[in-house]
Amino acid sequence: MKIKGTQEVEIEIDKNQLAYAIMFVVEEKLRGIDDAGCDWMTEGNRTYISDSHWLVSENSEIAILVNAANILKYGAKLNLP
Repeated sequence: MKIKGTQEVEIEIDKNQLAYAIMFVVEEKLRGIDDAGCDWMTEGNRTYISDSHWLVSENSEIAILVNAANILKYGAKLNLP
């Protein structure tokens, strides 16, 4: 995602769109991982897709971004069951 500007611009974005933008950044940082449409969840600093068998990151910043996106989309963090 690239944004460059010299003027003040006002953009309206809803929570869902912001969540998808955050997840776009996460997926870029993880080199375009394909989540197969599954939910992302966290446990501590670990980030998983679908369940505990698909660990994609142990980076705390990724976990924070995933939690923020899930709160925007679902109203809560998604933790492992």
